[in-house]
Amino acid sequence: MKQVVSLMPEELAVVGSCCAAFNVRKASRVITRLYAEAFAPVGVEPTQFMLLAACARQRTVTMGALAERMAMDPSALARNIAVLERRGLVKVALGVDRRVRDISISARGKQILSRALPRWRAMQAKLAVQFGEDNFQATVDLMKKMTQAGEALLIDSNP
Repeated sequence: MKQVVSLMPEELAVVGSCCAAFNVRKASRVITRLYAEAFAPVGVEPTQFMLLAACARQRTVTMGALAERMAMDPSALARNIAVLERRGLVKVALGVDRRVRDISISARGKQILSRALPRWRAMQAKLAVQFGEDNFQATVDLMKKMTQAGEALLIDSNP
């Protein structure tokens, strides 16, 4: 027999005020909208921009390494990379092993990235001014630490 948990309004109010998942996702939606508006004239979404930037840092990167670096589910990454490949912004080739895919940014991808970078810098600056330079940097640092802590918990829960 399933135990029915009583839904206490006081406890439910706390969920929105202190739940890490709720607040991170809410902030993510707002920040993603801001960057989406900034990148719209260039024709890329924030996730696409981040993937192009990650690919541009190296000559080639494997799908697995990129998924790990971006903390993305491999199937979600594959869908995003397929869109970038169809648009001619990245090239995907077989790696040394037929199961491995190597991704590299194309010349067109570099052009798009170079047009998007000034817009990224401007949005970063606007957010830093709005939030306060020190608070902005401290928040970015805290998000990195939260990501590391979450990844450690995921590893611990999957022996």
